[in-house]
Amino acid sequence: MTSLDTRSGIQGKTRILFIKNLRVVDLVFEVVDARCPVSSRSPLIRQLIKHKQQILILNKADLADPGATRSWLDYFAATGIIAVAVDSQRGNGFRELWGHLTGFETELIKRLEKKGRLARELRTAVVGIPNTGKSSFLNKLIGRRTAATGDRPGITKGPQWVHLKGRISVLDTPGVLPPQIKKGDAYKLISIGAVDYTEYDPESVSEKIINFLEESYPENITKHLGITQERPLTLETLARHKNFLLPEGIPDLHRTAGYLIKLFKHGKLGRITFELPV
Repeated sequence: MTSLDTRSGIQGKTRILFIKNLRVVDLVFEVVDARCPVSSRSPLIRQLIKHKQQILILNKADLADPGATRSWLDYFAATGIIAVAVDSQRGNGFRELWGHLTGFETELIKRLEKKGRLARELRTAVVGIPNTGKSSFLNKLIGRRTAATGDRPGITKGPQWVHLKGRISVLDTPGVLPPQIKKGDAYKLISIGAVDYTEYDPESVSEKIINFLEESYPENITKHLGITQERPLTLETLARHKNFLLPEGIPDLHRTAGYLIKLFKHGKLGRITFELPV
């Protein structure tokens, strides 16, 4: 069983391919989970795209605490980061995103004209750690109205692009890089599905979730788990409440831990955000 704070790094081939594709990109969408918008940002990704124009996508905003999301958007704006909260399933937030994209497109054309160069498409890419909803975001961004289509002239053996609208295109495959786990953040990444909980101690992870719920969202315990505040939430009380029992009535804590983690991952514990701006 892997300890909660030790996994990190990136496979060499993945990194090389990502860097190769990144060379021709003008603008990068970094997709994070709105429930933990700092922990789900990879320091490695930030290092790789630091010289690129960027838009931070707070995806799965429909699962996050709306008040916390507003605070994060204000925080990022104050620090000079363009951030947009989106729900890639329903399309919420994409109108604002297109406004930013149009601005970047216009800016690129002006820069090229100033240098005496022909206008070209604004090339974009989607990157992020696992399970932040990159593919859903990309699919919503592309939409059914757009046509797909192969290498652009001058890029031999290069990545495949999809034309969006105007003079904007996007890489047809998101860049997926493993998360780099900081001490204390692992349970958040496991809870959102960025890291496979079966490689860790699920009981330890679920206990951290329980402690967080008790401290920050006690009302969600009653509303979504049906356990009243008179009874402290523990793995054992939840196991008995759900009748997750082993022979002789012993609570099945392992099954209960997995159940709780999956509930959070799929937003079944209400709209929750793990972290707030400092």
